Order: sequence, then structure tokens, then C-alpha cells
Amino acid sequence: MSDSMAQMDELVSRARITDLLLLYCRALDRCDVPLMKSLYWEDAIDNHGVFNGGAQAFAEYIVGDTKQRFESTVHALSNILIELEGDTAFAESYLIANCVLKGDRAKVEDTFGPTYAARFDWDEIAGIPHEFFFGGRYFDRLERRGGEWRIAERMLLMDWNHCDIGKSIFTEGMLAHLRPLGRRHPDDALYHFRKGPAAA
Repeated sequence: MSDSMAQMDELVSRARITDLLLLYCRALDRCDVPLMKSLYWEDAIDNHGVFNGGAQAFAEYIVGDTKQRFESTVHALSNILIELEGDTAFAESYLIANCVLKGDRAKVEDTFGPTYAARFDWDEIAGIPHEFFFGGRYFDRLERRGGEWRIAERMLLMDWNHCDIGKSIFTEGMLAHLRPLGRRHPDDALYHFRKGPAAA
């Protein structure tokens, strides 16, 4: 392979890997199980702390848990560093997530622990969501098989978090007019917008 072809192959690989890492955030936030499964090889492993094992089973688990536990989630990546070694790549991606936890005491205590839950007068805050801000990194080993890149192994590492009673506003002032709101698969505007006005 010539130098120029090798450089082109590297650029294309980096672009495809970056798209794949970003699509994971879409799959999780939209709770799109088929999309998430498509990002991993069948024999891939995901070590997420709350789940450590086969990535195909992880996709089912994490989407189900997200729907049950959170009203909404937003995951964003930055500082994506990719090291290529032939048909293997290693990526470190910085993660910031905001997860809005349903305002049920049992869910709050299960998620944040009894010490956090004991801070509040639950008669006063019943039903109010709680927010979980999370900073961490994904470590990924990716493999190219048959010309296609997918995740072969993933690890999530937490660097910091901040948990507090929710303070979001959706129904007053200018914020009441910022619509549509984000939804999950298949109801999010993304799945209709891509098809054009006739599909809306």
C-alpha cells in the first residue's frame, strides 16, 4: 500500500470509528436497541460496572434500565483519541452525561444510595426528578472485520459526578416554546426529520 493510500485508509478509519462512537450516544439516549447492537461485534464485551459481559445482552439491559430509571438522558463525547494498529484500534473518549432520574424515592435510593435520599423531605419533593451529571471516559478496542469497524471491547470509567434535585424548566417563559422535546425511539423527531416533511 502506498503512503497516500495508507493515509487515506487511516483518515477513513478514523472518521468511521468516530461516527460509531457518536452513534452509541444516539442509541443510548434514544433507547434504540437495534442501533446499539449494530455497533458491537457479536462476541464483543462491555464492562460498564452495572453490567459486565456480552455486549449484545448489555444493549438490551442498558436500554431497559434507562427506560425504567430515567426520564431522559443526554450523552456527549469530546477529546476522542484514536490509535490505529492495522485492523485494530484503541479509543479513549471523554464523556459528559446528564441523566434525569424519575422522582420516585425507591428509584432515587437505588440509584444514589440511602445517604443521598435521606437529605430530602419526601413529602415536599415527591415526584420532582433528580439530575445526575456524570463525567467519565470510554475505553474502546475496535476491530475491522471484512472492512467494517465495530466495538470489540468497551470499558466505562467514572471520573466525577454531581447529583441533585432537578431544576429544569419546560412549561414557562421562553422555554415553554422550545418544542419538540427529545423523545425515545421511535418517537423522537430525529426518526421523522430525516425522512422529510412528507413523513412528519
